[in-house]
Amino acid sequence: MTSNDKKTIGLLVEDISADYTKEIVRSVDLAIPQNSGVRLIVMAGRHDDGLCGDENLRSYRSVCNTIYQLGASCEVDGLIVALGSLSNMGERALRSDAMALLQNVPKVFISADIPGCTAVCYDNASGIREALELLTNVYGYTRLCMLGGREDNSDAAERRAIFAAYLKEKGLEFPARAYVATDMSDGCAAEAGRLLDANPDAQAVFCVNDAVARGLYEAMDARGLVPGRDLMVFGFDNTRMSAEMDPPLASIGPSGQSIGEKAVELLLDILAGKETASESVPTKLFARASLDYERFDLTPLALQTMNDAGINRMFDDCFYRYRSEHRGREGVDLRRLFLELAHRMQATMARRYMSLEEFDEVTKMVDVFVDNGAMEYTDIHRLMRGIQRVQASVNSLQRSVAANVAINRLFLRTKDKLLLAYAEQKARDTRQTNERRGDLQEYLNLCTDYTCRGEDKLDAIVEHLAMLGLRNAALFLYDKPAVFVPGTGTRLSGTIRLRCILKDGEAYLPSSDRQKGPVNVAFLREDMPAKCKSYLAFPVFCARTIYGFLACELAGSVYDRGEFVANLLGRTLYLNEINTGIQP
Repeated sequence: MTSNDKKTIGLLVEDISADYTKEIVRSVDLAIPQNSGVRLIVMAGRHDDGLCGDENLRSYRSVCNTIYQLGASCEVDGLIVALGSLSNMGERALRSDAMALLQNVPKVFISADIPGCTAVCYDNASGIREALELLTNVYGYTRLCMLGGREDNSDAAERRAIFAAYLKEKGLEFPARAYVATDMSDGCAAEAGRLLDANPDAQAVFCVNDAVARGLYEAMDARGLVPGRDLMVFGFDNTRMSAEMDPPLASIGPSGQSIGEKAVELLLDILAGKETASESVPTKLFARASLDYERFDLTPLALQTMNDAGINRMFDDCFYRYRSEHRGREGVDLRRLFLELAHRMQATMARRYMSLEEFDEVTKMVDVFVDNGAMEYTDIHRLMRGIQRVQASVNSLQRSVAANVAINRLFLRTKDKLLLAYAEQKARDTRQTNERRGDLQEYLNLCTDYTCRGEDKLDAIVEHLAMLGLRNAALFLYDKPAVFVPGTGTRLSGTIRLRCILKDGEAYLPSSDRQKGPVNVAFLREDMPAKCKSYLAFPVFCARTIYGFLACELAGSVYDRGEFVANLLGRTLYLNEINTGIQP
């Protein structure tokens, strides 16, 4: 247990670059109550089922997974374990190096139903059946296929079983050629191609997750097929990526509380001494262009008579990430503002007239709605089409030319505002990417110029970390790098040096007498950025040499950049050691 009144929760994840993992991390972080004093330390390793035949890759994954030792070293109060291969590994998983040091720590497992342990899993059946009922009962399709997942993944196995059981229930065939397994990554275009070639008459494909759907999109594009036109496609997890695909991917996701939220709730109950039991999170289909249908009746009568509960359901459907990602009492409550906007439109429909004063008020409300980040919680394609349908319904009621002009001006301005906000967001992302590319090149030039040698070169490597785009972070390095020896349960040192701190993008190098300290209080040190309560920790290593770890503030695009920076640091430190003979 930690030595003060604050609680520390550890979150063990694998493959942080995967969209599913990012969603888990985001939802866990946002579920921790504000001002609760609870810290979150995310430890990012690699999927390792012990079955990989490539020795170098197996070694790389094993070294990555030494980061899980932080969970024991930092004396976390509780753990959330989101390692997808755990279920089928069973007791062997609980005895593995990643878990052996943490046997007595209260835990909640995500998507891993291990006997005697508290777990939270998806109710896979509810969402899958909704999608299949749409395909068979509404579209009348009978030729359905599936791109599945790994045998060691319990969710993948259950989703296949649900799919097969539904087809059997409907009296539909599910021949062996209609199913192809994948490694559950987006690099499955070859497997997707085999499925398409073996089933040229297929009408729909269920992808075991959203990543696999990307591989299917690639294979379809190579064959001139368009999702949603030539073949209906839907995935699972409803990640951010699904709304950004072209065309946007229909996907199954939590219908209310996310899987990460439920895991935090259960763990906090355990830490409070309450009895808990494993639970499942209901799911539903989020329809998009690859498999479309309308959840709401947007006729004039339905719009006029829709009550607050119906308007809130519409908000949740359009801005589906708001509930799980919005945090903070300060700022604008977008749900309440959407409700007020809907009431204004209902009043206009009832009177069949909109005054200039009302027009100005409503446009200002729309500006506030968009300017306060509404676009972060939706996908632009579905939102724009919904607005067009509402516009058509409202226009159908108006008999006054003046009213029609005002209504159409309002909708046109709203669509322009939304598209502009979306374009500006994309432009910012592109601009930041180009700036970081230039900073990376400059950093590499500085760190690989070995005319400067010794400690000065090592200081140059760490003090220029801010050039790599991190705002708040800390670099911890061991006095002597550890060498990972496979099969020996390599243990890392209990002491470590804090070599560099980033605070709001500024680098600070502690004096040598203030660097060294025990690992178990690394995240409690006064030098750490005061504003951060959640960290994402990556191992810093090259080959089998482990130099330390990088702790990044859990914010923005750190999921991708943090791992890249940690890998770059490991290789830079290794090259420095080779070329100068100086260890960190």
